Amino acid sequence: MPEPREKLEGLYEEWARGDYSRSDIFHPEMRIESSGMGEPIEADSYAGFVSVMRDWLGAWERPITIEADEYIEAGDRILVFVHWSGRGKGSGAQIEAEGAHLWTFQEGLVVHLGVYRDRDEARAALESE
Repeated sequence: MPEPREKLEGLYEEWARGDYSRSDIFHPEMRIESSGMGEPIEADSYAGFVSVMRDWLGAWERPITIEADEYIEAGDRILVFVHWSGRGKGSGAQIEAEGAHLWTFQEGLVVHLGVYRDRDEARAALESE
């Protein structure tokens, strides 16, 4: 059985190609929440996560890509510094940005995903628990 980091590496390889279909690493009752991303993103289930991602991805022309820059492991939590790029559907503007994802695993599945615009804030969240 792949370790959590291996699972995330595979996920980010898919996301870097614009493929967001993977579902096998998420717990059905996972939670997602964002910090510093404008309108807060929150959901209390995998179905809610899919809905949030569908809404976010729907604002962009395909492909929009999310790529991992660095992994920092701390027990059952993994902080991933990411960068993403895409072109807005309405504006046509090419956007590139950096951020971080803080993943929490339990029994091999993602139970929490924190999405951060500020990498220092994400690192502080990793170190605070």
